[in-house]
Formats: sequence, C-alpha cells, structure tokens
Amino acid sequence: MNRAGDDPGGRKLPDDLARLLHDVRGPLNSLTMHLEVLKRTVLGDAIAEDSLRTVHDQLARLTAMLPAAFAVVALEPTETARIDLRAVVDTALERAGGVVEVGAGPWPDVVGDAMLLTLAVVELLRNAVEATPAGGPPPQVSAIPAGERTLLRVRDWGPGLKTTDPKLLIKLMHTTKAGHRGLGLVTVERIARLHHGEIRFESPGPGTLVTLALPTAK
Repeated sequence: MNRAGDDPGGRKLPDDLARLLHDVRGPLNSLTMHLEVLKRTVLGDAIAEDSLRTVHDQLARLTAMLPAAFAVVALEPTETARIDLRAVVDTALERAGGVVEVGAGPWPDVVGDAMLLTLAVVELLRNAVEATPAGGPPPQVSAIPAGERTLLRVRDWGPGLKTTDPKLLIKLMHTTKAGHRGLGLVTVERIARLHHGEIRFESPGPGTLVTLALPTAK
C-alpha cells in the first residue's frame, strides 16, 4: 500500500544521497537496455530465456529497492529533546486510522526526535489496526518504564506472526500484504537505532506484541 509511511517521513533526499542514487541508477538503466538486446539472441532457448527473465525481474526489483533504501537511510534526527510520549501517540493515532485503545498512564517522557518517533508509532499502529479481524478486539498501545528505557507496547489480536526473529521480519520491501511496499518495519527499526533503542516481537497467544524500547528522559 503506497502510504505516507511507506515513503519514510515523506522527506526529500539530501543532495548528497540524491546524487549517489542518480549515479547508481545509470548502470542499472544500461544493464536493462542491454538485457533487451540479449533477449533477441536466445529466442527458442527455453533455459536461456528463463534465466534472462529472472535477471530482468531482479534488476527491476533492485531498481525499486534502491530509492526505498536511500529514503530509509536518509532518516536522521533534526532535533533531540525531552518528548511527551503520550502526545506522540495521540498524534500518531490521528494518522493511523482505525480504533486503538490507549493504556492508562502515567506515561514516561522519552528523549528523541518527535517527528521520527511519531512516524515509527504510526507504522506500528497501522500494522496493528490492519491485523485486527473484523469484529475483533481493537489493538492496544501502552508504555511502561523499564529502568533507563521506556517500553512502548503495541498489542493486537490478529493472526499473529510465523516468526519473531527480527532478521526474518525486518527486510527491505518484504511484505505479505498486497499493495504494501514493505518499508514500515525497516523504518521503525531505523528510528529505533537512531534513538539507541530497539524493536522486539512476541507472539503472546493470539495476536502480536511489538515493543519499541526508547531512552527514558531523566
């Protein structure tokens, strides 16, 4: 689904990254053109035609992945400050769509960039809302202090996860949902790392629990 969150932050690439992306696209375009020429030389060779189709598909995939990867890498904090996490969640709820229950406070303050944290929470809430079956209980979002970290927890009662291994779940442009570009969790992980935090996945019976660990403000 081509959502605002699928173009992380909707931000223009910095000039240096934009130039690098332009430079990388040059060889890819050349490869694609020469591949079209090669196709005419293997007509009737089923194995060679199949291999060329695979090369063509992988080049198209790489061409789509590069700007997505650059957009995620371009995410950087613009201002780090003490943040009211509940206010971030309230803003994210307006953009996430659907019904989400908000846990009772008190909500700890965290340290970070409000725009990036809002983007991360929007992605987590959207995923939870989309995982919620019709007529099922709405997802919940809450936060609890855990020493020097605050744990933002998003819980849904959807179909759950086949794995909780982040290495298998967080892949660029990897998604099982039709129409999605597969940038949501990659974006959340990038934002978590920029805040010296992490993202965790659990399958607590039915549904999924995703935890975003962030530094607690002192």
